[in-house]
Amino acid sequence: MHDLQPGSSPLSFVGGGLAAPQQQQAPQYQPQKAPTIELTEASETNAERIYRDAANFCEVTTPIALGSAVVFAFHSLQVAGGSIFAIGLYQIYLGAKLSNPHRRWITAIVGLGTTAGMIAASAEPIGEWQQQQQTQARVTTGIRELRVTPKSTNLPLEYFPPIALAVIILALTFKGKKQ
Repeated sequence: MHDLQPGSSPLSFVGGGLAAPQQQQAPQYQPQKAPTIELTEASETNAERIYRDAANFCEVTTPIALGSAVVFAFHSLQVAGGSIFAIGLYQIYLGAKLSNPHRRWITAIVGLGTTAGMIAASAEPIGEWQQQQQTQARVTTGIRELRVTPKSTNLPLEYFPPIALAVIILALTFKGKKQ
């Protein structure tokens, strides 16, 4: 396996092994040259390629999951507009990272994936907001209909079916006791 430097990305590493440093008798005050990475695919083993592919996959999916978790956290805390704030803040961060010319392509891939994950995670809060708007409109319409509906003047006739049912049940109850 190849040791990656802190902050380096497995996406920027393409196969190859370490070249053997040249053994020269150098004075102690001169620094040793670091080994160089050869860019040949023949020296990369199958296991190394699998590990590198797994690292690439993790590097792309981890920010997507973290971005979705941030949006979900703001939604769980019931912070109005928190998800939009988090997505906007991430876009500023992504814009600053894209200014680095060495990792621009990698940053763009990860950034687009994270943005898509955050927007997809905001679907639930948007759906709940739409349901709340529809319910509010239905309740408002229902209250207006109750206020507009005229009161009926046939008050005794409205209670006739429940009273008749109670009389029938009482009659059947007393009839059963006589036998």
